[in-house]
Amino acid sequence: MSNNPLRDPIKNPLKRVYENFWVPVFGRVLNLFTTLIEGQPSQERQTYNLRDKAKN
Repeated sequence: MSNNPLRDPIKNPLKRVYENFWVPVFGRVLNLFTTLIEGQPSQERQTYNLRDKAKN
């Protein structure tokens, strides 16, 4: 089993910035444009979480 150093947030600060800032901000802006184009808000709650979770 290989140990990937890029999974460590200390060694890869860009991943943390991407997950904690860019995805939520850009996702909300994109959601705003989608609402304007479609003329109605989305029916589902948007999630902006990219962290690994156990998929059951």
